[in-house]
Amino acid sequence: MIKISNERTLTGDSFFNSNMIPIYVDQFLHTDSVDVHSHEFFEFVYIDQGFSSHFYNGVTTILTPGDVFGIRPGDVHGYTLPQQTVLYNCLFLPSALANDLEEIHGLPGIGGILSDDNPTIWQRVHLNATERKQTLFYLDTMILERRDRPIGWELRLKALLIEFLLLLTRIYVNQHSSADVKEYQYTKHIYAALDLMDGNIGRSIHIEDIAEKIGLSPDYFSRLFKHFTGLTPVEYIKSMRIAKATELLMDPSIAVSQVAIEVGFDDPSYFARQFKKVLGVTPSQFQKDETR
Repeated sequence: MIKISNERTLTGDSFFNSNMIPIYVDQFLHTDSVDVHSHEFFEFVYIDQGFSSHFYNGVTTILTPGDVFGIRPGDVHGYTLPQQTVLYNCLFLPSALANDLEEIHGLPGIGGILSDDNPTIWQRVHLNATERKQTLFYLDTMILERRDRPIGWELRLKALLIEFLLLLTRIYVNQHSSADVKEYQYTKHIYAALDLMDGNIGRSIHIEDIAEKIGLSPDYFSRLFKHFTGLTPVEYIKSMRIAKATELLMDPSIAVSQVAIEVGFDDPSYFARQFKKVLGVTPSQFQKDETR
């Protein structure tokens, strides 16, 4: 794992050989934090095992197995206290896609990450079991092609990268739209629910109340929410609260009990157990390690 100084920008020289196609794929085990940084190339990350708190352009989330997300050049991100996190990094320069880049720009989801014309929004998709197997096939095969370099390996490496991006595009479309037009028209309701959750992080959040405010039944809202986010509403709220707690704990002067209240846990002991379950350490140890 690479330990990166605060706000350092990684260049392609660290990963790409000037005599080879600028595509780099590898698997890493993260057991220590990676300081916030940016890079000059595109990066797609697949979380295979473990958990980690992830910081991206001012927003902190909890990464779980099956998450895939893209980072564009100049974006700032980093990992805080990974818990035996096994991940794949797929890095490439725009020149790797050559004449195909313009067409890829037009793809939903992936195109938004690769194009400079769109606002920088962190987009994550959560894969099911079948999608994970497909993703691992492309990533592992790219690793082998680059390592063994058989005849035509650079051509196949480019083809595999394009197929990988197309797979993510189709997954993105499946998760953010639906053949059922009735479900697709409720996209705005999901965003409204996310705003309600975020705005009430320090209060008791009941799924029934959220469903009522956005005009859906609790059962249908829960099913629709998981369809769009890959998580149940309860799983999402828990992840959101733990992520917010990691931000607050970066202040060495704040008490853990106060953090618990700020993120919606009435019982500090329960908060500590949930925090440790996700990140592998207690809130107190996390605060000590990250602020010393």
